[in-house]
Amino acid sequence: MRLLVLSQMFPCLRHPTSAIFFANLLRELVRHTERIVVVTPRAYIPRGLRLLNRRWSRWYLDPGVSEENGLKIVRPHVPMLRGERYLGVNSLLMQASLSGLFGRIIEEERIGMVLGYNMIPEGIAAVGLASRFGLPSAFWAIGSDVNDFDRYNALNRLLSRRCIGSGTTIFAESRALERTIRTLSPAPADVRTFYKGIDVGNFADLPPREEVRKRLDLSQDRRYILFAGRLIREKGVYDLAEAFAGIAGRLDDVDLLMTGEETERSGLAEILKKEGLESRVRFTGIIPYAEIAAYMKASDLLVLPTWAEGLPNVVMEAMACGLPVVATDVGGIPEILTDGVTGVSVPPREPARLAEAMQRLLGDRRLRSLCAENGRALMRESFDVRKNAADLAGMLRETKERFMSGLRPEPRPFPGGLA
Repeated sequence: MRLLVLSQMFPCLRHPTSAIFFANLLRELVRHTERIVVVTPRAYIPRGLRLLNRRWSRWYLDPGVSEENGLKIVRPHVPMLRGERYLGVNSLLMQASLSGLFGRIIEEERIGMVLGYNMIPEGIAAVGLASRFGLPSAFWAIGSDVNDFDRYNALNRLLSRRCIGSGTTIFAESRALERTIRTLSPAPADVRTFYKGIDVGNFADLPPREEVRKRLDLSQDRRYILFAGRLIREKGVYDLAEAFAGIAGRLDDVDLLMTGEETERSGLAEILKKEGLESRVRFTGIIPYAEIAAYMKASDLLVLPTWAEGLPNVVMEAMACGLPVVATDVGGIPEILTDGVTGVSVPPREPARLAEAMQRLLGDRRLRSLCAENGRALMRESFDVRKNAADLAGMLRETKERFMSGLRPEPRPFPGGLA
């Protein structure tokens, strides 16, 4: 089987950890396929504007074509509009811009299926382009693309619902997301929950905590709460700041580590400064993927107070590392986090409840040990990317066979004549 994958998010020099879990899945999947070509579009930015803003030049750091970990990576530059409300427009721009490139790749590489990562814009573009070239298609729905982005305007909503009804197969990150997808279209395509999983081996046989803390310049005498992810409001970072302020006086040996893209750093720093806690918080910015496991090994607790989610990889990583977790009971999180068994769950947007849960887990060694042991076992049994990649290969073959036999939803034309 030969696959053509469309994903704007993919590891690159500008953002080495972008969609790293999907990339890891593809690197394992290539063992079960003949060929995988990944097209990862970059925003087209005129040279004059790049000279005005060096950050924009980072979109041009990677080579246009490369071979990496058994995958062929193609990085075309396409026109894009900035902002979630324009994702529907971007999906149409993506289809129009990539049609010629897709035609060449499909012919040269003898592609048999098109996959998209994210429903909007990549999934919409992938389904439209696959239809144009008479190929089966599948796409991943990962969370915000279903829960949020289609709500911004009528075009996003229209394209998302038509995409759901036109693709051959949809892979949902969680059962909760699968249920939501089924409510969005009167005749959805084949929808399946598929857990990408993680590389469990990255979180086994780590050096002792003392050694890791010394390397990361962390105190051996402190306890650390870790947040790992984008520092945006929707991830509950302000709830975490308020909750930490609520327990900091009672737990004076506890500090907070915040790793990830620092979108809201200034706002968070201002709040923490007002509480006199700036010296007890470390912002690391984006760190290399290989360092995530080290920070988890060095920490005592992972906290993810997100408001909406598919199935967060950071929670699975923490479990694989044996790090106890406090997380909100949203999206697919309850599918892996059972309160009092594999972690502690709280409702979203309730900082007082979050503070109570953090203090509860930090103060109960037996509960921490139980959650760590159960979480690690769950990851080994059901969320190992190597095993799950083999399962995915079988699902994709079944999708192609179903398409070839004609057992698929009736195609629906996309707006603009792009499919």
